Amino acid sequence: MGFYEEELQFSLPGGSFFLGGPNGVSSQVDGDFFSLQRRLIEIFEENKGAIVRVRARFQKGDGEARAQLNLGTGFFISREGHVLTNTKATQLDSGQKADRISVDHNGIDYAAEILGSDLSTNLTLIKVNTLPENFNFLHLSDSPITPAIGSMVVRLSALYEFGPSPQMGLITGLESSFGTEIFRVPYIRTNMTLGPGEPGSPLLDLSGKLVAVSVVNLPPELQSSYSIPARAALRIRDELLYSENVTYGWLGFQVQTRTTTQHGTQVVLQEIIPDGPAEKSGLLSGDVLSKIADQDIRVTGDVGEAFFYLREGQFVTVKVFRGDQEIDFTVKVEPWSEDQPFLAKTRIPTGDGENETPFKEGVQQPVSAEVSKIEDENTSTVGATADSTEVVGRESENSGNDDQ
Repeated sequence: MGFYEEELQFSLPGGSFFLGGPNGVSSQVDGDFFSLQRRLIEIFEENKGAIVRVRARFQKGDGEARAQLNLGTGFFISREGHVLTNTKATQLDSGQKADRISVDHNGIDYAAEILGSDLSTNLTLIKVNTLPENFNFLHLSDSPITPAIGSMVVRLSALYEFGPSPQMGLITGLESSFGTEIFRVPYIRTNMTLGPGEPGSPLLDLSGKLVAVSVVNLPPELQSSYSIPARAALRIRDELLYSENVTYGWLGFQVQTRTTTQHGTQVVLQEIIPDGPAEKSGLLSGDVLSKIADQDIRVTGDVGEAFFYLREGQFVTVKVFRGDQEIDFTVKVEPWSEDQPFLAKTRIPTGDGENETPFKEGVQQPVSAEVSKIEDENTSTVGATADSTEVVGRESENSGNDDQ
């Protein structure tokens, strides 16, 4: 059967999506694509009530009356008014946190407060002090399954000063590193860039399920952005909610990749940190990693993903090959600190035969997230102070005012 004669059928909520051969396209295409369009509209209408614009006001330290106002997107994740948003909107690169936080929902500003932030993942948890009368929230899923590359997603954002807006795109990759940078957890790459005020926006699949949170733009020429999977965002939410900061687990070793013609790519324990949990459990330099807890280890990014979900005090099974023998070790997770090496940064091997790649300590973000920054001369425009429980009640210019 030739390419133009094939019949393709996709199942979508609300009906099937059919593309026939040349004789069937003319009779099917209008209804099928309008069916997809209706589904996109349904996703937007069902979830736009969860979207807020986050306003963070920073007072300049030079005594001037002017202040900087950052804009970002956030979304409700609970009935109690918890909102997940982007750290770049609520904290300056200098580390200064916002003096005042408010969220715009349906054109009305509500005072809020920061509960905690995690710079490694660019996520911040805030809480609205007085809830809107009508709003809905999105559910963070603990599912380890991420959408396949090529899947369609819908992003809901509060671009600049506009109301909640949808945008459709594709998942184009799942990466654990970018350039010389290594991520805490694999990021989902999409073909949608982030405009001013859009970092922190949720990504939904065609069933309306939250699958990721937009966190950072790639360089402009790549026309892409990264999002953190919903499961990872849930892990961050839990720790920020109960302890105001995130503690990452650590097993006390560094790794490097080794490529051979016989075994392909392997992840090898390059260094065992003295008196660390790996040394205490009996792991040795040169052991080849096979599995950490439930995570199969094939590349360095798999190690980072396994570390991401470890909790201090947890006992995990680490499987390694030592020679031809597979051995299980039980390792007690210790908290990671910034003075400890985290993982290894590897290069892609380029030749045949054995090629051991060097490592680099640390973990960094790829590029800065893009937020909208406005110089604000009127301190009343941001709203009530962060510890106030009063609704500001200010109508926002260019804001969406649709009732939910």
